[in-house]
Amino acid sequence: MDLFLSTFEHRIDKKGRLSVPAPFRSVLERRRDPLYLFKSLTEPCLEGCGPERIGQIVDAIDSMDSLSAEVATLQTMLSSAQEMKLDSEGRIMLNADFMAFAELNDAALYAGIGRSFQIWLPDRYRGREAEARARAKTNGLPSLRLSRTNPNPSNSGGS
Repeated sequence: MDLFLSTFEHRIDKKGRLSVPAPFRSVLERRRDPLYLFKSLTEPCLEGCGPERIGQIVDAIDSMDSLSAEVATLQTMLSSAQEMKLDSEGRIMLNADFMAFAELNDAALYAGIGRSFQIWLPDRYRGREAEARARAKTNGLPSLRLSRTNPNPSNSGGS
C-alpha cells in the first residue's frame, strides 16, 4: 500500500510554487494519480490526496442524509478542492486563497498522515507536534483498533 509518510520542508518561491516531496510524487506516479489539495475543515492547513481518497469522501456523502449538517460540512471541504498540476520540476502552484488560508509565506511543511498529507506553516506544525507529544506523555497513547490483514494465514505466529 502506498502511503504518504514523514515530514518535509520546502521553500515557496515568489510566484507561489512549492516542490512536492519526491516520495509523495512517487506515490502519485505509481498510482498514475493526479494530486488534489483542499482546505482542511479542522486545522489551519491544506490537505492533499489522490482521487481514491476524494472518491471515499464522495461515497461517504452519498451514504448519508443529503440534508444533514455532516453532508454540508463535507461538501464545504470538497468545494475547495482543486486538482494540482505538477510542473517539470515537480512543483505545484499555490493560489492566493490557499496561501492565505494556511497562512503560508516563504516555506511550507508537508506532513504525511497515511492516505493523505497536510501542508502547514512550519512553525505552526512544530507547535502542534510538540502539543501532541506532550499530550501523549501526560495522557498516554490513544487507543487504536488495529486490524490485522495477513495475506499468508499459515504465517500467523505471535511474538
